[in-house]
Amino acid sequence: MAKKRNCRRTTDESIIHEKAVKMRKMTDEQLVHYVEDRVEKARSEGFNQGKAQAPKYRSISIEKIINEIGNVRGIGATKLEGIQAILEKHLEVRAEC
Repeated sequence: MAKKRNCRRTTDESIIHEKAVKMRKMTDEQLVHYVEDRVEKARSEGFNQGKAQAPKYRSISIEKIINEIGNVRGIGATKLEGIQAILEKHLEVRAEC
């Protein structure tokens, strides 16, 4: 493959070329440390992005849920008490008074 002249390289190509030359000149130990550092950086960036995209914690009001369920036809006071007990059990939240 013929050597490409520096004057014919774009700026991006020159930057990539410099990085490639730098990596080729590294010893095995330096190369391993370089790759491990890049992997760790990618992991931390991915973790931070995931953390930022995660839904924010919302407080749950059992009373609001019970009131909404109470509007459904066919659900009476006894069923609502049972539903409220199940919600409190599974959400481990005390009903807000």
